[in-house]
Amino acid sequence: MIRKRPSCTAGRRLRAQRDTHAVALFSHQSRRGAAHVLIAAMVMVFLVTAALTVDVAYMQLVRSELRSATDAAAKAGAEALVRTQSEDAAISAAVNYAKQNTVGGRPLDIRRTDVVLGRVSGGSTGTYTFIPNATPANAVRVDARLGAGQATGAVPLFFGSALGFADFSTSQNSTAARQEVEVCLCLDRSGSMLFDMSGVDYSYPTPNPNLSSFSSWGTIWQYHLSPPHPTQSRWAVLEDAVSLFLREASAYPIHPRTTLVTWGSDYTMPISPNTFYPASTSDVPLPSSSGFSWSTNKTQIENAVANRTANPMMGGTNMSAGIDRGVSELTGANSLRLSNKVLILLTDGQWNAGRDPLDAARDAAARGITIHTVSMLSTDTATLQQIATIGGGNFYRTSNQAQLRDAFSELARSLPVVLTE
Repeated sequence: MIRKRPSCTAGRRLRAQRDTHAVALFSHQSRRGAAHVLIAAMVMVFLVTAALTVDVAYMQLVRSELRSATDAAAKAGAEALVRTQSEDAAISAAVNYAKQNTVGGRPLDIRRTDVVLGRVSGGSTGTYTFIPNATPANAVRVDARLGAGQATGAVPLFFGSALGFADFSTSQNSTAARQEVEVCLCLDRSGSMLFDMSGVDYSYPTPNPNLSSFSSWGTIWQYHLSPPHPTQSRWAVLEDAVSLFLREASAYPIHPRTTLVTWGSDYTMPISPNTFYPASTSDVPLPSSSGFSWSTNKTQIENAVANRTANPMMGGTNMSAGIDRGVSELTGANSLRLSNKVLILLTDGQWNAGRDPLDAARDAAARGITIHTVSMLSTDTATLQQIATIGGGNFYRTSNQAQLRDAFSELARSLPVVLTE
């Protein structure tokens, strides 16, 4: 039997089928190899991402711990500065308290040179500025650093060495000012404080329920020899503002030890009992910091102001006598060397007795005392503005009860100082 040879067309078809199968087999093997490479690359990316995620999260945790430890150290230093009045004790407290906090599982060690003392001052925008090495110190800044050559070394990472970095360095600073505040309310009690709020001299609020029975010298003298009107006199309006100041100051955790100085000029009442009114008086001396009670201090001032309300007011405007008396209180035996000292000077007139109040203001500023001035219907605002400028304080112009309340409220709110950065 004779077999037929396949035709050329059939042979070509068989070869084409064999070639197609071979190509398909090769393509499948190539795709499987490429998938393996892709999967390996994806696994590597996943592992790197996971490692980075763990280390980045740990780095953030360390930064948070460092922030908390630095804040705590700065606060401890500021507290010690107030309590001991010693710069060396403040630095030691900051260093020791830092060590009581752990950062990255280790105690935070800082050097004494990482603790900087200085002064914090408030700006008009409500921000605070730290001035390093300024004296007298009222604030403590702690500069904490983790890294090579520092008291606390760099922080080791979990997977960083596999990626080319075994540890990381960081830093944090914190400033705290927890200071004693000493305030002198330096209030004008001259005869014009009996006037009403019209701004007119010798215009007394009527009828005055406390009017003197002495009328032989006429109506003006009758009112002038009487206690101020309990609600409508300038003194009564001031009493209301002082009460607001004390309430505002009560809202803060650090209460200002406060002295009350009232002033006028040396004057003797021209009728019996011929009472003598000295140019200035410490109605409430500055309390000692030892065993200080704000409640007691506040009550003493309220009672002293009320006592003035119940008695006649005499004399001219010896402004420098008031400033000088305030300075003596804020620099006396009960004053602390590193305290923030503030004198609030209020008057309704212009100085007409004693030495130039600008000289008194310069003397106060030289002793580190800030002076704020409040004009209450005063015609001599220029002098008060100059006094505030010399004393590094603010000047407030008021002509009614609402404005006076606003001024004393703002003054009370400006007293506290807190953690600043």
